[in-house]
Amino acid sequence: MKFFIGIVPPLATKEKILKFQKSFPSNKVPYFNEPHITLKAPSGLPEDKAWLAPLTTLVGSHTPFEIKLEGLDGFDNRVLFLNPIFSEGLMDLHNKLVTLFNPNAEAREKFFEGPLYHPHLTLGEATWGGMKEEELKTMRKRAEIEFDTVPSFLVTFVRLYQKDTNDGLYQKLLDIPLKKENL
Repeated sequence: MKFFIGIVPPLATKEKILKFQKSFPSNKVPYFNEPHITLKAPSGLPEDKAWLAPLTTLVGSHTPFEIKLEGLDGFDNRVLFLNPIFSEGLMDLHNKLVTLFNPNAEAREKFFEGPLYHPHLTLGEATWGGMKEEELKTMRKRAEIEFDTVPSFLVTFVRLYQKDTNDGLYQKLLDIPLKKENL
């Protein structure tokens, strides 16, 4: 079993992203997982789930924070993504999770955690996602129009995902609420 922790945009934004992703027939990204920003990669999350209580405590003590997806970016010519504007709350929670799970240096490098962390919401991908670089260029042009404005949203929970087999899909296991604010 493998796990990771993500941030899911609101339903309307998520559905818009899925529809856009699926409009490119070769794009496998929407079939691997729902649109999300990875907050903590699988490294350091063992199968025994003994870490679930400390995770719930840590997340439950963290103040909700805002995410604003603005503009497009990519990793080389392989990945196209919506780029969140810098969020201190997002970075702080990521770093606390990395500290909690303490993956080794090799895993941190492999999964781009800690100082290497670059939050993003993937639209299309050429290596494992099935798209060609030319398709990603076309996707970028359309995305510049379709995602010129995306409503910001308040993160009030994180989602724990689980995958049972190496070739299986990650599925929602649990939503963990952040600290409830006094209104």
